[in-house]
Amino acid sequence: MKFCTLKKEAQVYPMNTMQEFHDFINYSALVDLPLCGGDYTWSRSGGDAVRSRPDRFLVSLEWEEQFPDFLQNKLPRPFSNHFRLTLESTKLVTGKVPFKFKNMWLKAEGISNLIKKWWEEEEIDGFASFVIARKIKVVKEELKKWNREVFGDIRLKKFNLLGSINILDAKEESVGLSSEDIDGRRREIEELGRVLQLEEIS
Repeated sequence: MKFCTLKKEAQVYPMNTMQEFHDFINYSALVDLPLCGGDYTWSRSGGDAVRSRPDRFLVSLEWEEQFPDFLQNKLPRPFSNHFRLTLESTKLVTGKVPFKFKNMWLKAEGISNLIKKWWEEEEIDGFASFVIARKIKVVKEELKKWNREVFGDIRLKKFNLLGSINILDAKEESVGLSSEDIDGRRREIEELGRVLQLEEIS
């Protein structure tokens, strides 16, 4: 039977046990949080210097989404080969608003092709559950970016359109509207109707 060790002083584990543990981490789509303070959590100096990282916090993707500002921090090790680890956040954690897919996005031209493109571009190896979880995370981040930079804030659009229409209505009462003003108000009213429909869908 083959065996492997994390370090010479460590307990010896059967190879199949370590592989099963690795498969469990992959299958469960667990994430290794960033390590602050170095790349290793155990080391031994001397002629036969050894360094490794047997210690780490593993969390689910859902946990990482809820607490995005946490990291692993190495503490001093005055009497041991091991560095102690703490799980820390640099700011007060109040939780993160969960991501929600908005049905109104489906009304945007080309959104289905964009989602397909984001899904297929990301190449990830591992168990099916891990691959799907990571691809969903990629698509979610791309959707958030697209919503911010392309689709825009529906409430802000509605506010701006109502403001423009009110200005033209006031101008009509005072001095009248030119043909360009009339066409412009018609286009803005049509756009407002579209925006209100999207808001209702949302």
